[in-house]
Amino acid sequence: MGEIVFVTPELGRWSTVGGLGVMVDELSIGLVKLGQKVTVISPYYERNRKGKTGYLASDPAGIKHVGNIQVNTGGQTVTLGVHEGYERGVRVVFLHNGEVFPAPYQSSGAGQVVF
Repeated sequence: MGEIVFVTPELGRWSTVGGLGVMVDELSIGLVKLGQKVTVISPYYERNRKGKTGYLASDPAGIKHVGNIQVNTGGQTVTLGVHEGYERGVRVVFLHNGEVFPAPYQSSGAGQVVF
């Protein structure tokens, strides 16, 4: 079938606020158990749902910063830090920029995030 890639605003223990993060986490692990190659791409929020910063540094998955990429967001170029690791066979890639991804949901609601 080829590699399966999920792009999600929530993922497992790192940024789950509702059910989406749990669903993507469990689905990706289940697919790996069936022999599929799976990558999940998600924001590395400046603050997690508990308000903690720098939470990937102490994570047991050993997720490391591997470099930066430049992304054009409609006339503005932003730098995103790329962090990679493996969790139960799933390749996880986190994209970090504290201004673009400050927290899983802002106090004004997810629809109010402006790029």
